Amino acid sequence: MPFQVLPAEPSDIPEIAVIQHEAFKDDPIIGRLWPDVDRQVKHEYDIKFLQRHFAQKELMGSVFHKVVDTESGKIAAFSKWKYGYTLTPKQQAEKEKLDTKRFHPPGSNEKLYNDFFAQLDARRKKYVSDDKDYFLHILIVLPSYQRSGLGSMLVREGLAAADRDQARCYIEASPAGLGLYKRYGWKQVDEIVMDMKPHGGSGMATEVLMIREPGAGIPL
Repeated sequence: MPFQVLPAEPSDIPEIAVIQHEAFKDDPIIGRLWPDVDRQVKHEYDIKFLQRHFAQKELMGSVFHKVVDTESGKIAAFSKWKYGYTLTPKQQAEKEKLDTKRFHPPGSNEKLYNDFFAQLDARRKKYVSDDKDYFLHILIVLPSYQRSGLGSMLVREGLAAADRDQARCYIEASPAGLGLYKRYGWKQVDEIVMDMKPHGGSGMATEVLMIREPGAGIPL
C-alpha cells in the first residue's frame, strides 16, 4: 500500500481521535486512565484534547503530521512533535494566559492520572529545554497498519528537522516502541515505574525516558 506523510489539519481531528483510542487502549498505563468512561464520552474527550493542542500549536512549538493510505484516503498514523522554539514577548504573554490544566471526564482513574502526569511533568522540566530541544510527544499508528513502517516515516520527519538544527530529541517511550527508538539513536536516561495493582491493572508498568543526540542512530 502506498503511503504519504502530510501535515495534519484540524479537520483531521475526529479521525485522529479514533486512532489515538485504538493505539492506546491496551497500553498498561494509558489504557487504565479511563476505565469507566463511556466510549462516546471518551471520543469527545479525545477530540477536545486534540483541538486544544492544534489551537495552541504556535505557542507550543507543535508540528503535526499524518500518514495517509493513498489508496483508501484513510489516516493510518499521526505524530505530534514539539520543535525547539522561541516566543516573542507578545506570544509569551499569550502563553502565560493559557489554561494548561489537564481535564478528564467522569469515570477517569484520577489517582493514576495525577500520579503519572506529575512524574512526566517533573521529568520534562528536568530533561527538555523548550528553546532548543525537540520532543516527540505523540506517535500513534492504527493497529491494522502497525508493522508497516509508518512509525519510522513520522520519526524520520522530525529527526531530519532536529538534525538540521543540531538539536537533541526527547521521548517518553512505552516498551513496545523501544526497538524503533533505539535504532534511531535514542538512549535511555531515566524511567517511570508504576505499580498498576492499586489502579486496577496488574504488575509493574514502565515508561522509558530517552534522549537522542543530533545525528545518532541509523541514517535517515
